[in-house]
Amino acid sequence: MSSRCVLVLVVAAACVGLSSAAFGQDTVTIQGSGSGAFETPPVATGGVGVAVCTLTRSSLQIDCTARVHNIVDLTAAHIHVGGPGVAGPTVIDIPGIPLRSSDDFVLSWTWREADLTGTLGRLRPAQGINKMLDLFEACSSGNCYLNFHTTTNAGGEIRINLCPVSETRAANPFFSINVCAPSRP
Repeated sequence: MSSRCVLVLVVAAACVGLSSAAFGQDTVTIQGSGSGAFETPPVATGGVGVAVCTLTRSSLQIDCTARVHNIVDLTAAHIHVGGPGVAGPTVIDIPGIPLRSSDDFVLSWTWREADLTGTLGRLRPAQGINKMLDLFEACSSGNCYLNFHTTTNAGGEIRINLCPVSETRAANPFFSINVCAPSRP
């Protein structure tokens, strides 16, 4: 076997090893910031927010913290499936939101698989969401968002698109797909 063939095999093996290590990670962090400008269609509002969520495959758990500012009469909040600019369906309600709040707030919560199939959740077979791992695939790929609703903007006041922390395709070690940073031809 020529030295060139050996070199090609060594490089290929290294790439497979790196790829396997990346796909073997247990967690992905997704984050975002948003306002009414990200709603579909956009709404004029002073409300803004930021969020960070950690998806943990081994426990099928999503831990999130959101900071919301300038909200007036909060009526609901959930995670939706849909990429940037797409209005998607609600999947799981955010528990413990300060209903009727008209101020700034910080909220942390955890979603588990039972929340998806329980009273907080809605399976979405038409969008491929049949279990928690399906939601992980969507969110770790940048295909989900948090939405905070108010009386004035019942369809959504603040939309926070959630994307893998790094804006590279490698930022998603679960599936290597990132609609927040699509591959370039």
